Amino acid sequence: MKQLVIKDIRLLRFINLFILCGGLFFGYAGVSIDHVYKSKLVYGFAMFIMVYMVSMFSTQYDVKGKTDMMLNSFPVDRYDIVKSKYISMGLYILFITGIVFLSSNLSKIIFNTTIVGNPATIWDVLFILGLSLIFFSIYLPFHYYNVGKAQAFNQIFYIILILLPNIISRFGRKFENAEIFQNLINMDWKILILLFVGVGIIMYLISLQISKGIYKGKEF
Repeated sequence: MKQLVIKDIRLLRFINLFILCGGLFFGYAGVSIDHVYKSKLVYGFAMFIMVYMVSMFSTQYDVKGKTDMMLNSFPVDRYDIVKSKYISMGLYILFITGIVFLSSNLSKIIFNTTIVGNPATIWDVLFILGLSLIFFSIYLPFHYYNVGKAQAFNQIFYIILILLPNIISRFGRKFENAEIFQNLINMDWKILILLFVGVGIIMYLISLQISKGIYKGKEF
């Protein structure tokens, strides 16, 4: 199991470097913005786009390296193969959110006299954690059912992520001044975020069982 997790991480060694550098950069960039909601958008978008990149490149490397065929030629339990993927993706979520969180908070301490923005909070991290768990809960069963469908899912999601910043920049000002936005920011988001994370964890565990069932009956 441990070796399978290490295998997934080694396959993405270039992405690991990008995540480290990108996390440090976006953590600093977010805390440099003197607007609490814009800085939160930077943190959230940066963390989630890096989570998405992990899913995209992980699938590509598995296809190019014919990982499934190789692993199934060894005496490895199929359940362990699936479980290791879920563990490695979970570790990546923690790594990505942790890097951005630490970078923004350390930048605030180190450059306190020159930057006036707000560092990422644990609630920002928990929200992206829950969102990422839900994303992988949907994505990974596609990955094990049909790699082509997983790649199609990635392409559709890529288009959404590309369009999202333009949509936010176009309508963000109007939405910020709307009454519904003022009502939203006055809500107790801490409880909602905790519930969101709880739903994400439950979906992730259910998704693991679904993926196990799909992979068990798969032929290579």
